[in-house]
Amino acid sequence: MGIHIGSIIKSYIKDSGLKVKYVADFVNISESNLYDIYRRESIDVVKMIKFSQLFNKNLFLFYLNEEPIKSMFDEQVSQLHNRVLKLEDELRSKEEKIADLNQIIDAQNKVIALQEKKRASGSGKK
Repeated sequence: MGIHIGSIIKSYIKDSGLKVKYVADFVNISESNLYDIYRRESIDVVKMIKFSQLFNKNLFLFYLNEEPIKSMFDEQVSQLHNRVLKLEDELRSKEEKIADLNQIIDAQNKVIALQEKKRASGSGKK
C-alpha cells in the first residue's frame, strides 16, 4: 500500500501541538505504543477511529485511492452517477408535464371565468 498512516498520524500530532501523553491517553495506548505507531504503515480500525475523532478528520479517506477500495468505489460512483443522470431526466420530464398541466389549468380557469361571466350577464337579462 502507498499509505503510511503512522507518518500521517505523526504529522497531525505535530501540527496540532497536542502532547504525546494526551494523544496516547485519548487513543488508550501507551506513549511507547504511540511512537511505535509512527513507524507503522497500518493500524487497527479501532485506533483509526480514535485518531479520526481526536483530529476531527476521517483518516480512512486516505485509503479511497488505494486498491481494492478504489475499484469498489469507482464502480459504485459510476453506478450512482448513472442513477443521478436518469433521475435528472425524469425530473425534467416531470417538470415539463407540470408546466403543460399548469397551462391546461390556466386555460380551464379562463373558460370557467368566461362561463361565469356569461351566466352572470345572462341572468341579469331576465
